[in-house]
Amino acid sequence: MKVLCLALAVVVAVSAAPSAKSNAKKWINIPGVDGKMNLAILDMESRADVTDPYTQITFHLYTRSNRNTAQQIWVDNLNGAPFDAAKPTKFIIHGFTDDGFTEWAINMKNSFLDQGDVNVICVDWSEPAQGPLYNEARANVDPTGAYVAQMHSYLASFGHNVGNTHCIGHSLGAHVCGFSGKYATGTLGRVTGMDPALPLFDIDFPENRLSDTDAAYVDVIHSCGGWLGFEKPLGHSDFYPNGGSFVQPGCEGNDLTGACSHGRSHEFFVESIKSNGFVGRACDTWDNFVAGNCAGGATAVMGNPSSTSTRGVFYLATADASPFALG
Repeated sequence: MKVLCLALAVVVAVSAAPSAKSNAKKWINIPGVDGKMNLAILDMESRADVTDPYTQITFHLYTRSNRNTAQQIWVDNLNGAPFDAAKPTKFIIHGFTDDGFTEWAINMKNSFLDQGDVNVICVDWSEPAQGPLYNEARANVDPTGAYVAQMHSYLASFGHNVGNTHCIGHSLGAHVCGFSGKYATGTLGRVTGMDPALPLFDIDFPENRLSDTDAAYVDVIHSCGGWLGFEKPLGHSDFYPNGGSFVQPGCEGNDLTGACSHGRSHEFFVESIKSNGFVGRACDTWDNFVAGNCAGGATAVMGNPSSTSTRGVFYLATADASPFALG
């Protein structure tokens, strides 16, 4: 199947043109983190192939006592790891063709441990999330989220409160976080979706995507909306830096696939762990925000410091390179 689809990708074209209507096409090319293009056939369903989640989905714990060396844990075995059930727990979940040791995930882990005494668990589902056929990775989102939910339950058996869990996911990983909340026993404290993947997901079916019912607080950062990520609101609060769409500032000229803009979401979030400078303003459209028509609207902070009481849609501008926050 994968060989056939690769051949098909060569025949059909180099890439479908980015547009908000890309979901209506029969196929699109999806960029992987290595820059290679992967095929998504939009009118074909694939069957999940998570046959052995115990080996295909792995969990790697970091704390302040082992911040530079991950300790692998299993759903039925903490493996002597220094997990502290009394402390907040952060799950970090990557997306398509990525892995649990990707640079942005390690940067996020380090920032969390710099800022607080927490448990950080990087989830590696790189085998179910691999290309070249995006459809297969998409089909594996649900069972991967269900297995992450088993880890939530296992940690709860040691006295950890799932309400003290924050799951942060990028792209397909945002939906994995969402499914882990759907399947969890009890209500997760928070899920943050960093540009949740759009292809093969439908706004009209919240049971099959990240939604505001997946945790007590669901916040979303949109950075490639209408192309690789969702354009419409999905959470209790939805933030649209620079309008939330393709192309983000600083990505111009080198973002034909949307990968740069898509990745801005996790760059913004990592920076936000040590900054409360991503201040959004409630507004109905980016154009009205830019025109100053929402100057009197409520404000809210995007990213890690976001208040769990925040509700609504917020727009903000950023710089075109790190540090991105403008205060």
